[in-house]
Amino acid sequence: MPTADRNAPGDDEALKKRLETLTKALDGKRQETEETARASEKSSNGGIGKAMGTGFRVASELAAAILVGGLLGWQIDRWAGTDPWFLLLFLLLGIVAGFWNVYKLAARPTGAGEPPQQ
Repeated sequence: MPTADRNAPGDDEALKKRLETLTKALDGKRQETEETARASEKSSNGGIGKAMGTGFRVASELAAAILVGGLLGWQIDRWAGTDPWFLLLFLLLGIVAGFWNVYKLAARPTGAGEPPQQ
């Protein structure tokens, strides 16, 4: 009686060819998966860095506008002797300018490489 364990010599060759074909296909898929993983890792790290840069820019522009407005008002008050009116006026102008800058940054389309031309 023939057993299922014994294969004809031609069957072994066919199985080896199929195994080689499947191995090559799996290696190709594995490389594609690794390349995709590397690309997504790079893009996610770049996205986080870009978002952090934008956040720092927003914070610094807001703080700088308020600080400059306050300092200008304080200096004008010292020269003119009109405590605290110019300080309050320029502080408010600095706050408005800071929020306007933040609004302009937030209104920009995402992924824009260059600032919009006015």
